[in-house]
Amino acid sequence: PISFAPMRQYMKERGISFYRLANEGIDAQTLQRVRHDKPITTETLGKICAILHCQPADLIEYKEESG
Repeated sequence: PISFAPMRQYMKERGISFYRLANEGIDAQTLQRVRHDKPITTETLGKICAILHCQPADLIEYKEESG
């Protein structure tokens, strides 16, 4: 139930592409996981925060599962 929608919005607002993250050392498989709201490690989340100069709360949100 973790969504990376805030990260995608953050990047869009600042004109940052997934291509740039790839050039900064984030592998393609991880970027694919972010695109589809799949889990990534906290270490990777930290690397993305360093690249984007932000906090984890800027990049992820928790969504309640309905059911």
